[in-house]
Parts: sequence; C-alpha cells; structure tokens
Amino acid sequence: MDTFPKCSVCHQEFTLKGQVPYLLPCLHAVCETCVTSAAGGVISCSKCQREVNLTDTSLQKDAVRQKQIFHLTVKHRPTELLCTHEDDGNQAVCWCQECEEFLCEYCQNMHSSFKLSRNHVVHNFGDINPQNLEIETNCSIHERYPLDLFDKSCIMCICSQCRRGEHADHEVGYLDEAAEGVTQRIEQHGKDLSALLSRQQTHLQSIRQETQLTNRTQDTLRKTIEHTFRSLRSQLDQREKELLIDLESQTRETKATLHALEASCEEHHARCTDISGYIRKCLLYASKSVLLQLETTVEGMTRTCLETASPETHDVPEAVFNTNGLSKLKSDMSGFGNITTLKEDSEGGTPEDKQTQTDDDYLADLEQKHKMELAKLKSTIALDNERTEQLQQLTDKLNADANNMKLMLAEKEQSCQVALENIHHLQTFLIDFPTEGCVHLLKTGVADRRMVLHCLHLKYDKDRVNLDYVDINTEGDLVNRKSDTRPAGEGRLKNYSGTCSSAPLPRAGCPQYWEVESRVNLHEILTGYTLILEVGVCREEQRDVYHRLGGSAGSYSMTVTHCTAHGAICRMTWKEGEYVLHQPDTLPNTAGASHTLHYGVVYDDARKKIVFIDVKENKVISTLDNVDSSQPLWPMFGVYNSRSLTVSMTLVVGSDINMTEEKKAMIVKALS
Repeated sequence: MDTFPKCSVCHQEFTLKGQVPYLLPCLHAVCETCVTSAAGGVISCSKCQREVNLTDTSLQKDAVRQKQIFHLTVKHRPTELLCTHEDDGNQAVCWCQECEEFLCEYCQNMHSSFKLSRNHVVHNFGDINPQNLEIETNCSIHERYPLDLFDKSCIMCICSQCRRGEHADHEVGYLDEAAEGVTQRIEQHGKDLSALLSRQQTHLQSIRQETQLTNRTQDTLRKTIEHTFRSLRSQLDQREKELLIDLESQTRETKATLHALEASCEEHHARCTDISGYIRKCLLYASKSVLLQLETTVEGMTRTCLETASPETHDVPEAVFNTNGLSKLKSDMSGFGNITTLKEDSEGGTPEDKQTQTDDDYLADLEQKHKMELAKLKSTIALDNERTEQLQQLTDKLNADANNMKLMLAEKEQSCQVALENIHHLQTFLIDFPTEGCVHLLKTGVADRRMVLHCLHLKYDKDRVNLDYVDINTEGDLVNRKSDTRPAGEGRLKNYSGTCSSAPLPRAGCPQYWEVESRVNLHEILTGYTLILEVGVCREEQRDVYHRLGGSAGSYSMTVTHCTAHGAICRMTWKEGEYVLHQPDTLPNTAGASHTLHYGVVYDDARKKIVFIDVKENKVISTLDNVDSSQPLWPMFGVYNSRSLTVSMTLVVGSDINMTEEKKAMIVKALS
C-alpha cells in the first residue's frame, strides 16, 4: 500500500480528518501542532536537518499533500469515510466534487434526483484518480466568475471582473498558459534531478566497488604475506605479525575513508530523492495555482542539489605489499617488508628498501650467501652429504618462492590497472543510459552496450484493456474477467483478450528484459484447445487483429495452452503466424489445481533475437532469431477462458526483477 505522508518533526502520520500539513521551505511537511508549539519559533526538520525561523517565514498549507492524503484515503481506507451529507453514520461510496461531500448510496440517489445537483460531477471511490480531483475555483470576490487569469505583477489568480478593476494596469495572462509554463519548468527540474540521481547512483556504485576491491586486495595481500613468512620459517614469525597488524591498520583507514565518502554521497542522494519525489507529487496532485506558488521553492532546492559537489574516490589509497630488500633479510630482519599504498608509490614516498636493492640483486646475493654457507659446512662437516643436499633444496625453494612472489605482484598490479580502466569506461558509458528501470552488466568489466541488460519499467496500458473479456484489478494485475464497473470507451482493444504496454519497446541497441508472474486456478479439467495465457510482442497494426497473437504476421509470442495433440497443458512458441516449438508442460490438469507460472522475455534489437525463459525452472524455453525490428514492437499480455479457469497476471519490471548471476549466464548463452 502507498505510504501516507508523515510530519517531519513528530513523525505522526497525516490523515484526512487529522491535522492539516504545512509546507516547509525544504519541501517537507510539518503538522499544525508542531508549528504552534515550536520552541523559540524555530522548527528543525528531522529529514534534512534544516532549521526554519517562523518569525521570518510564513508557512502555507501543503495543498499537494492534502490532495495526496485525500486520494490515498479513498484508495486504501474507504471504510473510514462516512457520509457527510446527512451525517447519518452510513458508509460513503462516492464523492461529489462540486458539493465537496462524501455520499452514501441513499444520499447519492437523493442527490441525483434534485434539480440543483443532478448535473454535479460525482465520482465513485474506485474511479477517483489525481487527475479528476482538479476543482475549478471561483473568485472569492466575484463568486460567479472562475479564476481563469493570472496576474504576473501580483503573482495571484484573478477572474475577468478583477481584471477590469484593480488589476486593470497589471500584466495579466491566461491561467492555463501560465500554469503550462510552470509545469514545463518544474518538469525540467525533475529531469535535472533524475540525471543527478543517476550520476550519484553510478558514483555510489564506484565507491562500493572500491570497497570491494580494497577487501579483495586485503585478502590477496594477506595470503601473499602468509606464504612469504611460511617460506622463511620461524625467523620471520614476529615480523609477519607486525606487517599483518600494519595491513589491518591501513585497510581500516581506507575503509573508514570510503565509508565516509559513501555516507556523504548517500545523504546527498537521499536529499535529492526527497525533492525529486515531491516534484513528482506536485506534477500529480498540485493545482495550477499551487504550481505557481511552489515554483520558486522547488527551483531553489533543485539548484542547491545540482550545485552540491559529489565526493571523489581517486584520492583513496590502495594498499600493496612491497617485498624489496630480501637480500638483507637474515642480517636485517627487523626492517624487512612494509605495507604501502599505490598513492604513496606514485608520489615518490617509497620504503627504504626500494632505495637499496632490486629483486634480481637479492636473488644473486641470496645465492652467493648460501654458497658460502655450503662451503663452510662442507669444510667443517665433510661427511654430512645428506644435510648439504637438504640445504640446497631449501635454497632452490627460496629462490622459486621469491620468483613466484615477484610474478604475483606484477600480475596483481596489472589486474588492478585493468579493473580501474574498466570502471572508468563503464561509468562513461552509463551516463547517457535511460533512467527508467535498471541495468545489469551481463559480463563484468565489459563496457559494451550489447552486454548491458536493461530491465524496462513496463506498464499495462489501462486505457486499451479489452473490458469485454479482461480487467485490471485494484492490485494492478491483469485478470481474465469482464469489467462490471468501467465502460468500454473509445480506443480500447475490441478483439485481443488482454492489453498492450503503455509504450512500444525503445530501440536501445542492447538486450531489454521483463517478466510476468501468473497465478492460475483450474475450475475444471481442461479439454480440447483451451488458451490459458500469452506473452509476446507485435507491430502496432497487429495488436487487435485476433483474440491472440499466435496466428498474426508481425508477431512473436509464447502461449500456455491445453492442446489436443498431447492431451496436456503445453507451451507453444509462435513466430510470424506459425508455431515453431510445441512443448508439453508438467502442470497437472485437475479441477481445483493452482499453479504459479513465472516467465521472462528478452528482446535484443541489435542481435534481432527474442528469448522466452521459464524463471521458476531457470531455463530457456525457446529463442527466436531474425526478428524484424524495422518497426517498433509492442509488448502484449493476454489471459483467457474465465469459465474454465482464473488467471491473474502480474508485471515484474525494473528493480523488482531478481537478476541472479545464473540468470545472466543463461541470457548470455541464449543470445550468443
């Protein structure tokens, strides 16, 4: 259920019959009690920590949130609404816009029979939406005249009589034109904030990747240090502990720095999200006059967000394990090894060992030193050949370990450089990516649009639903039952038993993905050819040719059907009017059985492919090649046969999709 707004000071939820919300300059809401009881006349917003001096600032009622509270109460708490016409305590069922009253069924009938009110606009609770809550307001001075003009000098709405009176010499325009200009400017503020939020999301992801890289670096260096000191046996135990403590300390500092950057960025992101959300509410709920009043405040908060710089991560140092100076290891054990960062190395702050000796010198010195030790042993213990052989093996092992360590460090440095370059390329690539929905990399580190999966934010087109056969319920699901309340109207589908998406698929040059989860209840055993549901895409002119897509040219679909060929429930894939795959399913065909079917659809206009996936079984159903993408394709959704079964289809889109690594690998394999 949608969340009711709360007071940003006492956190009490606003209700329709409760206290009126007042609008703070930061666009958060505060209740009347907190306004009147503010200590010293100062209110502190708990969401953004901004303080407002009420002696310098006059708060206005938050008309946007008032209308939002009204809409949410009607939508989610209709049982709390009682008839206000007669105050008889009856349950209200509708709202008269002109009388501004809730009516029960009895009062509604009486209201419709009176001559004065029979032409009033009355909305049933199920039909109320933010758009039809707009009320044309008359002038408070000239009550018969509507407020249809806007005085730019006085910044207020006026009527035609006011225009002829005290506002005669002012700059006056039509209210609709003035409101349209403000709407466009506020919409632009929303777009600017959306772009900023997208960049912040990319920046947060970069910080988290840096944190992960720091953790991986810590793990790698830990293993390297432990391996080195195991090879040097007991003489290195104490120094090993010291370096591990040093590594922990520097890693803790790096994590603390990254955590501080992340907290700062998340705080800025949260502030921008709040303002962006309020802008969306303004565009949804605010009247024209309220939009004009809010423009300056919204513009100021938007500019504050846009001008606030995001913290950078390029100054965060990365730890490396420096093993220079091994040639003096046994004679100068206390000074061997230290943990440094890439930043320190780039600035010339190298450890002391870096000034003394290279790894090649170390190997030569180490070999010479062991030869001297062997000569001494041979001169003193001539007959101890077995011990001499053991010492030679130890020398070879130390040399091999040193070479391996040098190779590991070189490979680590190269892999870090490649990872940083990939992150930079990926950030640059995602800047212009669509903000709706969410994206996933199909292959990590590959900055290629063809390897980015866009989880679309699809919506059912409620204005095109074929209400003779299907409907969209209050939860937003497509169900296979005829609508009893809404008229068919113009522009709706007449033949297709379902609906389409609200917009065609964009030509994005990358794979696009959405899912449908359907709950199916069988009333009886299915016989003959019985359609259950369908998902697919088609060209615009094919959307309403037949009751399904399966037999239409220019369409690509997958149907779940009881067929006579197998005498079972089957999945059939169709392409350009012909089926290309017919698979019996394992669903039991018994009366009273309930099933949950979860399917995914991948559309790739660059590769000209469509893939249908069974999400529950985690496998590809079929892949259609050579898809004609020369014209825009529309996602389609069909549900059928209400006499034999009940179908409720839910769209799973955007960030609601559970995108696992296994699912990514399956999609990559199907598209390759």
